[in-house]
Amino acid sequence: MSKINTSNLRIPEEMAANWQNIVNLLAEIVAVPAALIMRIHPDSIEVVASNDNTSQPYSIGDSEALPQGLYCETVVQDQKTLIVANALKDPQWDKNPDIALGMIAYCGMPINWPNGEPFGTICILDTKENQFNITYQNLMGNFRRAIESQIETLYQNEKLKLLNYELKSRVKTRTQDLVDLNYSLNVEIDRRRAAEQKIRYQQRHDLGTGFLNRNSLEIETEQYIKEYLTSPKQEVAALHIGFTNGQRIQSKYGYSVWENILIQYRERLGDLTRYNVLTARPTSSHLVLLLQSTQLEEHLNELCHILVDVGHSEFSVDGDKLHLHAYIGISTTNDSASAQSILKQAAEAMQSCKDSGHKFSYYSQAISDVQKHINQLESYLLQAVRNDDLLLYFQPKVEPETHRWTGAEALLRWRHPILGDVSNETLIHLAEQNGLIFEVGNFVLRSAIQKASEWVSQVPDFKIAVNISPVQLKNPHFTEQIQELLTTYNLPPNYLELEVTESSLIADEIVAKNTLSSLNALGVTLSLDDFGTGYASFNYLKKFPFDGIKIDKSFIHQLEHSTEDEEIVRSIISVAKKLNLSVTVEGVETLHHATFIINEGCEVGQGFFYGKPMPCDEFELSLFNQNYLNNLNGTYQ
Repeated sequence: MSKINTSNLRIPEEMAANWQNIVNLLAEIVAVPAALIMRIHPDSIEVVASNDNTSQPYSIGDSEALPQGLYCETVVQDQKTLIVANALKDPQWDKNPDIALGMIAYCGMPINWPNGEPFGTICILDTKENQFNITYQNLMGNFRRAIESQIETLYQNEKLKLLNYELKSRVKTRTQDLVDLNYSLNVEIDRRRAAEQKIRYQQRHDLGTGFLNRNSLEIETEQYIKEYLTSPKQEVAALHIGFTNGQRIQSKYGYSVWENILIQYRERLGDLTRYNVLTARPTSSHLVLLLQSTQLEEHLNELCHILVDVGHSEFSVDGDKLHLHAYIGISTTNDSASAQSILKQAAEAMQSCKDSGHKFSYYSQAISDVQKHINQLESYLLQAVRNDDLLLYFQPKVEPETHRWTGAEALLRWRHPILGDVSNETLIHLAEQNGLIFEVGNFVLRSAIQKASEWVSQVPDFKIAVNISPVQLKNPHFTEQIQELLTTYNLPPNYLELEVTESSLIADEIVAKNTLSSLNALGVTLSLDDFGTGYASFNYLKKFPFDGIKIDKSFIHQLEHSTEDEEIVRSIISVAKKLNLSVTVEGVETLHHATFIINEGCEVGQGFFYGKPMPCDEFELSLFNQNYLNNLNGTYQ
């Protein structure tokens, strides 16, 4: 194959816009005037991304001739991170050209193409002395990996184009040679062969995508298993990839569009020939990768990370940006030496992923047992909904400095005589799986709004929070449902807070934005839940009309042991305040947690330190007692 000339590869506008977001965010979090992405050329170095949220001297398109001993030039040459805390105090750098621009502190990291050639650097500069602590270096490292992942996609696309071009050239040359030898004979032979190949191809392949069909998948798996039994070093694995939103995309955009997305998905996985992988489409919305390897564990680990990365990418359809909800189940010859069993077990492991929320999962007997347990739970839940056996617990949301209860989160509970107490997350997930989410969600909303209307007359400014499922958010009549409930129970909209997770937004951004905009116009408070755990949380704050964020408890639980988590939480709080968003912190369980969020100026705290989820009667009694005592204290002051 011809060598790819990376200097001719143009950065797409969409990628450049993403880099602009990266340097803006980097400059804001690290609090420096300049954050840049530089591209190296044979005789110069060019600014390809420059933050525009501060006043600084660098612009996109600026370039400097080489060599000059520039900061970024040194990073590219040495291929390692360069930190200059203060160039004025460093004899090696006190004559650097950037000093004339006022930039005396520098931190930069190299960016390379997949073939090892240098692309350039990502760097930050400061007008004052700056040591650039390890947290900021780790943050830059994450952004650098994201950029290298994007240019790898660019590189692989160019590689595919070049391969296709060279393949076409060879086919054309060979075809012409055959025609020259014996035109009439070869035409007849080609016709017969083409007809035979088409028949065989149609028998073995899915016509919409070109992947193996289910029958061929089973045949190939049996063959792989036979080879494994004769040569145990050639281990076999099946990776079952289920797309939970595949049916919906097919319904909305059509079968051909969905099949084209599956083809793009497979192409984005890149060249997998070193893994000896076959791709099959056993059902309309699922794929299976069949892997044969003498280094199975290592190759599976690499392949799973590739699959997860591709699962985060966007697909453009008719101007809409779509994400695929992919869950991956894995079964190997360590689990079974039967073709049917290994495929069945991979499918069970995939279903377990959907239930647990993990991106991929290996098969185990425990998974099979859990799946049976989930099926039993779904049956019990159907009976519970019909018999009205569900109930609500309430956990207080507190003003950290005074410990005054300013609101509560409504949490679903179910007390089963055999299973015991079943929690909110498990119930909502089961309801989504078996189609009961509308009945269950309506019960939670109706009950929470009813109680809030009773409490608000006795406890001023008391807000009730309810978690909203992605399925509910996709309902075009959801806002009307909320409005009817608020009217029925005479509750002002600002006393209702709806907590939305990032997964709800990814499901369908256009529908989610329309629904959230109408809820915002209604006057309902909107909060982005589990903030910080997703890959695009800050981006969603720009796209959607949120009033506040709820920082995920996973950051709070590590505060005593992780300075990085402290810095991340501080950065999140700082950005939220600049956007005029309220900040709620969940998972507050110790005095250290409480003191930290008070010092950072958080408006609301939630966790066992303030109060556990309680049954309605117990919560109501505590709420009224606290309000009574607060009124007495106010009277006697």
